[in-house]
Amino acid sequence: MKENSLKAFLYLAPALLLALLFCFIPLGKAFIGSFLTISQQGRILGFAGLDNYISLFRDQAFLSSVKHTLLFTVLFLPLNTAITLLAAALLKTKRRFTAAAEYIFITPLAFSLSALALIFKEIFRGRVSIINRIFGLSIAWLDESIPAMIVLVILGIFLDFAFDYLLLLSQFRGTDKSIIEAAEIDGASGLTLFFRIELPAIQNMLSAVIFMALKDAIMISAPVMVLTEGGPFRSTETIMYYYYLEAFRSGNRAAGTTIAVLMVLFSILIMSIISRRRRDV
Repeated sequence: MKENSLKAFLYLAPALLLALLFCFIPLGKAFIGSFLTISQQGRILGFAGLDNYISLFRDQAFLSSVKHTLLFTVLFLPLNTAITLLAAALLKTKRRFTAAAEYIFITPLAFSLSALALIFKEIFRGRVSIINRIFGLSIAWLDESIPAMIVLVILGIFLDFAFDYLLLLSQFRGTDKSIIEAAEIDGASGLTLFFRIELPAIQNMLSAVIFMALKDAIMISAPVMVLTEGGPFRSTETIMYYYYLEAFRSGNRAAGTTIAVLMVLFSILIMSIISRRRRDV
């Protein structure tokens, strides 16, 4: 038993060392730094106590970034889940043309995030944008608050769709066929078969997809950086983009470490709630 434990530890040692160096030590430094006054050069100027947290929650720009992140999450999460689940459900059975649809759906995986964001920026740029010409519209998509958020949500769904679709599709096709056949013999079909048999069979994978989408929604920054740069009038500035501006553009190390600690604590809270819910199911 001791030999097996030692072997297991040796196998895990490289991963534990990397986690210590690049996760736990920086997190510990950030936690300590959130209670200190730090100059732009990184010198510790004194003990700040809770002043960094109080200043952050008094900052209207930060509070607005929280509101924008929540709005993005509320719009993105249900739409992304519904669209991905619908696509996987429609193509779960292999037919003549499903292979072509699968290739189309996974195409976004071949492009980088920045490239796709730049493509979207061109598609929705100005009132004479490509999308306006196609649908006969006259909307300044990236120059108005609500349309800009809508474009950001569409981009977020497009970025997450391919990977989430593959996960759900593989789970649908990996479901025990004998269970489905038994349900069909008992008279289940159509929506009844889907909601009573197939959907419960993939609930663990669906929960994982929703959790990953939630993480992407809360941590979104790069698409904002490329597509809207937080505009117009900071209406698409999310928490992580605000963190980028404060920590790297402005050199406000105190605000950066404070936001990092808050995001970690929030992530731990969300994971605890989800873990407890899964244990109760």
